[in-house]
Amino acid sequence: MSLAQTIGIVGSLVIAFYYSRIETNHFYREFRTHVISELTEKMHRIGEIIIEHPELAKIVNQVDPPEQVFAIYILSVYNQAFNMYRRDLLNEAIWSGWTQMMRSSFRDGTIGDYWKKFNADSRFSPGFREFVNSVIIARQDP
Repeated sequence: MSLAQTIGIVGSLVIAFYYSRIETNHFYREFRTHVISELTEKMHRIGEIIIEHPELAKIVNQVDPPEQVFAIYILSVYNQAFNMYRRDLLNEAIWSGWTQMMRSSFRDGTIGDYWKKFNADSRFSPGFREFVNSVIIARQDP
C-alpha cells in the first residue's frame, strides 16, 4: 500500500467523521426542538383550559388571583422564547417579532406591573430577567 493511498483512506475517514458529526448535531437539534415544541404545546393547552375554566387555576396556584396566574403564564412563554432564541432555535426575524410583541405588552398592557412583582423571582432565568430589564423595559423609559 502506498503512502498516497493511506493518506487518501485516512482523509476519507476524517471527512466521513466530520459530516457524520454535523448530521448528528443537526439531528440532536431537531430532536431538542421537537421536545421543546411538545412541552410548549402542553403548556399552551393547560393555559387554554385555565382560561376556559378559571376555577381550575387553583390547582397550580390557589393564592394568586387568576390575572396574576395568567401573567405568570405569559411571562413563562416569553422566557421560553428567549431561551429558544439563545439556543439558536429562533432566527433573528422571528426573534425580532417576539421582542416587539414583548415591548408592546409591557408598554400597552399590565404585564409590566406583574413583572415588577416577579422580577427577583427565580422562576425566570437570570438571562431572561436581564434581557427584560435592559432591553424591553429600559427602551420604553422616556
